[in-house]
Amino acid sequence: MAGTCPGDLGDTEVLWLGRQMCVSKASNIIKVFGALEAALGYINYAAVVCRRQGKCLSRAYWSLFNLGLYLATGDDKYYGRSLYMLNKAMRCILPLLPDSHLGWLYCLDRCCAAVNNARAWVRWAERRMAAVEEGREAILVLNHLGNVLFEAMRTCRHGVKTSRGFVVVKPTHPPASLPYWW
Repeated sequence: MAGTCPGDLGDTEVLWLGRQMCVSKASNIIKVFGALEAALGYINYAAVVCRRQGKCLSRAYWSLFNLGLYLATGDDKYYGRSLYMLNKAMRCILPLLPDSHLGWLYCLDRCCAAVNNARAWVRWAERRMAAVEEGREAILVLNHLGNVLFEAMRTCRHGVKTSRGFVVVKPTHPPASLPYWW
C-alpha cells in the first residue's frame, strides 16, 4: 500500500488497530492521534516541571504511550501495558494527595498548570475517541487517566471554590515511607 495514498490531495496513511489505511487528514482517526500526541507532549512537560509528582506523571505518560501503540497495532499486550501503567500512576499519586477541600479547582503554581494542560488534552483525546467506531475500549483508559491527572493537580498549590468561599491549598510533603501496598 506504500505510495498509494495521495497525501497532496488531503489523504494520509495511518496504522489503525493493525490495519494500514488511507484516510482523510480530517478523519476522526487522525484527530485521535493528534490529540494523543499533544497529550503526550503535555504530560511529558508536566513530568519534567513537577519534581514531586514526576515519577507518577512519567507513569501516566507511559500509560498513554502504550495506549497509542495499541490503537496503532491492535496488539492487546499494549492495551494491557497501558492499564498496568495507569494503575501504577494512580497508586503513585494517592499517597501524595492532601486532605483538602473538594470543589472547583484552579491552579496557583506552574506544576498544577502544566498538569491541567495535560489533563485537558487527555480529555480532548477521550472526546475524539468517542467519535470513532472502533477501539472504544481506549475511552476507559483516557477517562481514568484524566482522573489521575486531576488528582495530581490536587497535589500542587491550588485554589478551591467551595460553597463557603475560596480556600487556598498548599499541600505538605508526605512522610518518606511508602504505603504497605506499594
